[in-house]
Amino acid sequence: MIIFPYIFILFYYFFGVRKHSSKNKKNSLNLEKPQQSPSSHPIDNLIFAHNIAPASDNNNLTLYTNSQDAYSAFITALRSAKKSIDLAAYVVKIDDVTETIFALLLKKAKEGVKVRLIIDAIGSYKLYLWQNPLKELRDAGVVVDFFAPVFSLKNITKLNLRYHRKIFIIDNETLFSGGMNLSSEYMGETYEQDRWLDLMFEAKGDIVKSYVDVFSSDIAYMHNQETILLDSTPNIVGEHSLQALPSGPDVKGDALLEVILNSIYTAKNRIWIITPYFIPDEFILQAMKIASHKGIDVKIITPKNSNHAIADFARSGYIRNLYEFGIDVVLYEGKMIHAKAMLFDDETLILGSSNLDYRSLLLNYEIVTISYAKEHIEQMHSWMKSLINTDHSKLKDASRIRRIFENSARIFASQL
Repeated sequence: MIIFPYIFILFYYFFGVRKHSSKNKKNSLNLEKPQQSPSSHPIDNLIFAHNIAPASDNNNLTLYTNSQDAYSAFITALRSAKKSIDLAAYVVKIDDVTETIFALLLKKAKEGVKVRLIIDAIGSYKLYLWQNPLKELRDAGVVVDFFAPVFSLKNITKLNLRYHRKIFIIDNETLFSGGMNLSSEYMGETYEQDRWLDLMFEAKGDIVKSYVDVFSSDIAYMHNQETILLDSTPNIVGEHSLQALPSGPDVKGDALLEVILNSIYTAKNRIWIITPYFIPDEFILQAMKIASHKGIDVKIITPKNSNHAIADFARSGYIRNLYEFGIDVVLYEGKMIHAKAMLFDDETLILGSSNLDYRSLLLNYEIVTISYAKEHIEQMHSWMKSLINTDHSKLKDASRIRRIFENSARIFASQL
């Protein structure tokens, strides 16, 4: 800003703001203040301090690590819809998977089911620029909205704040979420060699209400309406202890970042994290180093080559820094990993849309689910272990010049 003040003031106008103002209706998601008290779990208390509902024990969650199983369960749920279908995704591509999904949405809309769809305008830029495939859906009454459209003066300062949430709700009773978007890259009826490794979960119970409220706030914001929240009648369908945690420009503070930092600092035995993009902020990096000094097993599982070469280059400096502290970074040599999960000891599992990078933690609209259920923790531990036990590698030694460029890339890390 000192060298080129006018140019960089303009850059700050577009890229420097990451929270909605207090005057914005979307601020703090318009969620109601939690009525019940938090449990004794330290994370639960931390989240409660951010005015977010505490964990509930009335849920049932099924975790899918197989894309075909996830697709089958998702399609079955769509076919069973009687009242409403609410879908939100960062990426929606027109292919055989979405053609099947769109056909189901069209059929349900004609049967009188209320269907709404939120799509990020940048993440799905091809569909945003050529919306003809959506015409039949819209003609049938399906509400299709592109979040923060590029060609809108209203969103000119919000183009850098992308909608990365994955929320799929059927009849306000069944929830699907995780890392999977709507495309054959993520899920499908048959096995495909090049399909990415990803996670999806299906949930019922009180957790669904939290996601319904977030979706309602998101779509109300786009239509300049007030958010209508569901009543808080308990929905007892299981015994899994779950908690929803939204983050992003519409949430005051940085609850997700705080939860991750707190979990790293309080871990006693194990911190295993799987993420497609690894560009952590300096606080998380330092916390991992401290955990390593305490003798805690810290492992980062990430693809050797992701779908973003620039992000891979930018992460190199961080990875080499962790190597110096004996932290194991597993560069998976198989398929592209798009899964996002964080496992802390045998106590906590964080699943959802958030990557371990600046953009997810500090810029994008995200949502994760925290499970305290031993069943899910054991399942995730087994799946992560299977990835660790397959072919993987480490970064090769780099020249001084390359390391200078890698470390210089940190200047742009917050925008990758």
